[in-house]
Amino acid sequence: MAWLPLLVYVHILLMVFWIGTDVGVYLAGLRFMNPALPLEHRTAVINLGMVIDRIPRVCFVAMLPVGLQLQAANGEPALTATVMTVAWGLSAVWIVAVIAGMRLAGTSQARPWHRIERFFQLACLIGLTVAGIGGLSAHWAIPAWLSGKLIAYGAICGFVILLERAFAPVIGTFAAITSDGSTAEREASLRDGMRWTYVWVLAIYLAVLVSGYLGTVKP
Repeated sequence: MAWLPLLVYVHILLMVFWIGTDVGVYLAGLRFMNPALPLEHRTAVINLGMVIDRIPRVCFVAMLPVGLQLQAANGEPALTATVMTVAWGLSAVWIVAVIAGMRLAGTSQARPWHRIERFFQLACLIGLTVAGIGGLSAHWAIPAWLSGKLIAYGAICGFVILLERAFAPVIGTFAAITSDGSTAEREASLRDGMRWTYVWVLAIYLAVLVSGYLGTVKP
């Protein structure tokens, strides 16, 4: 197919912008954790980091339908036009939920969008992991390398959920620091939350690298 190389290129770009911009968020978080810096600086850094974070979150979702479209083009496994239409439609809803949730962050209007986003994360965590295990156990006609990619993507969804749970208290702690002042206890609580956040961030990076290796080398 003439458009297949373009689809591969888009797939590569999504990974580049996913990991590349997320490294910027990672570095911003390190500055944010530093209690020696002025509060204005820390606030500006974390706000900038959360804006940059929109890019990897959208790329993360977009990787799924683009990857499935590549497999449909390669015919391994065979994916019908109906399956691909449903995959693109659901992914579009997921991306809308992600963008709406980020734009409405901190308001009650964001909650329904966050629920939709969490639904898709859990659905992919369970569904793709089950499909990958089914492929590895030869219950379904899915190549081993692709089964591994499905499991890796499912794992990323799980890591994202854990990351969000670890980071949520950090915002409340920093709000207390901003309004009532910095204390050793508050700074320790913030650092603890950020450390767990970074555990899941690094787990995501590892899963992305594994997925990229499997998709490129196809062992």
